Amino acid sequence: MIKRHTIATLLATTALAYGICPPAQAAGFVEAARPVLPDPGSDDQDRSLRDAIRGALAADRSLSGCYVAVSAHAGRVTLGGVVQDASQLARILQTAASVPGVRAVDNGLELAGR
Repeated sequence: MIKRHTIATLLATTALAYGICPPAQAAGFVEAARPVLPDPGSDDQDRSLRDAIRGALAADRSLSGCYVAVSAHAGRVTLGGVVQDASQLARILQTAASVPGVRAVDNGLELAGR
């Protein structure tokens, strides 16, 4: 079931992307930032890992203002969203990989303006 927060986040991302980019480019950003809904069968470890990564990203002040969609399954983490520059992208990947329990990080992040 899709939660109100998920819908609101997707709508806000869409509005922001179309507000700062040409429509063709914004469509790609919106697709990349679409949150990956958790699999109904995902277990508590996946949710805990996802929440730990979200917490680590939120605690990093250099990443304030970034929206990163996070999903996890069996230690494999998938990140999606749009970041402002390569240093933010590297920082997000490094932060996610440093969370205990992460075995692999799939990078679905995109740089704004590309």
